[in-house]
Amino acid sequence: MAGRDQSGMPDLVPPMLPTPGELAEATDPDRWAVEFGWEGHRCVAYARPGRVRLLSSTARSVTGSFPELAALGEQAPASGMVLDGTVVALDEAGRPSRRPLMRRTNTVRPDAALQSEVPVGYVVTDLLWADGQRVLDLPYRERRHELEALGLGGPTILVSPSFGLDEADLVMRTAEQYGLDGLHLKRLDVPYQPGRRTRNWLRVPLRRTRQVVVGGWIPAGRSDRIAAVLLGLPGPGGLAYVGRVGISTTHAGDDVETLLDEPVARDSPFTGPVPDDVAAYARWLDGDLVALVEHRGRTVAGRLALPTWLGLVDSGDADPELWEPGPPVAAPDPPSAADTPVPPAEQHVPASAEREEEDRSPWHGPLSRRLEQHFVYNTLNTIAALVRTDPPRARELLLGFADLSRAADRAGEASIPLADELGAVRAYLMIERTRFGKRLDAGVETDDALADAPVPPLAVLAAVRAAVQQWVEPDPDGGAVRVTTRPGRAGGAPTCLVTAWTAGSPAPVTVLALDLPDPPD
Repeated sequence: MAGRDQSGMPDLVPPMLPTPGELAEATDPDRWAVEFGWEGHRCVAYARPGRVRLLSSTARSVTGSFPELAALGEQAPASGMVLDGTVVALDEAGRPSRRPLMRRTNTVRPDAALQSEVPVGYVVTDLLWADGQRVLDLPYRERRHELEALGLGGPTILVSPSFGLDEADLVMRTAEQYGLDGLHLKRLDVPYQPGRRTRNWLRVPLRRTRQVVVGGWIPAGRSDRIAAVLLGLPGPGGLAYVGRVGISTTHAGDDVETLLDEPVARDSPFTGPVPDDVAAYARWLDGDLVALVEHRGRTVAGRLALPTWLGLVDSGDADPELWEPGPPVAAPDPPSAADTPVPPAEQHVPASAEREEEDRSPWHGPLSRRLEQHFVYNTLNTIAALVRTDPPRARELLLGFADLSRAADRAGEASIPLADELGAVRAYLMIERTRFGKRLDAGVETDDALADAPVPPLAVLAAVRAAVQQWVEPDPDGGAVRVTTRPGRAGGAPTCLVTAWTAGSPAPVTVLALDLPDPPD
């Protein structure tokens, strides 16, 4: 570490570095904590009242890129503090994403428009110096206690929740559904180790596997090599395209031979849209093959994030509900080279094409709003505070947050069952009741006969969130929000209603009236 400034804080603390590991390596609940892994820009923050300095892990100043993090100075004690953490930008589903963050890290002095379009926050993960006192020599258990005592938090500051090892399965489930790509395991009984990579801090990647339908492949130039396999998952409207994955003869030679031997179909098996620059080079298959892939969740557009090929699945091991068998289709002769556009060798589809498509994907519906940073941070800050004071309540809110995150993952689907949508609504209202207390009177009352009715994903949730923000939050006495379903009247369709009113004006206002299909007899 370098010298100190007049406040007694050090000028530079090289950040401690994690080592890749596995959850099974932590066996003693008294010695380990489990936390979320945040995708973003690792920074050490040196904050005093009225002044903040942000240094990257390589000691490069990035203070000018994130002016909104001056809020750290507003919460700093008189003699300052040094924090370890990560600068994070959230996507439309409220998940940390490197793509929007790159727009900020590439800009030295962002203007107001960019700050509004791509807001950032600081996720605090450790405390190194507090009010003139050197804290980093304390074991992490005590550093964490000192960090929580500072009471940090707000629209741009999140103290990452820390859980006991006995909650690891719940934390992992939440992280998977939230779309994080890893967990951190931290030893509770060791000091901070500046600049060292150590096994006292393990980074555990999250690996999710699932079966997918093989809908086609893309050749590498005119050769007999396969550059990418096109993946699908069933949805209400049929087989939906969920991305592509690379495959090579080095690691999957038998699979490549099987795919090349499959008859090429004339038409795409995907009922939904496929990016034009993917479809232009595709060799379609009938959708009879099933593969196993590893991935890191779903993007807002419904794509599998960072999929990895694990191999074809034997027909006897395939999930029978993965797709609905259709009538056999006679396979035409494979298209000739003269009839098919030839992709540039090894560059068949620009990697940026699907990313750009994902970035353009809207949050669903005219009433919809993104999961704003302040909502995500308020929720997780509340959970972090309850972990110590009310663990059962913290666990309940974490489960609710997981359900809400899972709903955000379905934004790209054409429709989802009403019961699934209302599950997300109930999770959201549970979280908001913790924030508003008795100011929020909320209820969900629906007919079980309509549970399977298809609705646009997030449409009801978005209307409920709008009702809370517009009717309950601004009124000092709060208000009420109701979700109800009513049968069709005078030959009309059943309806899902979202109504709201303030405590001072009890006349209900209809926020959403969504027509539903008639239930089956």
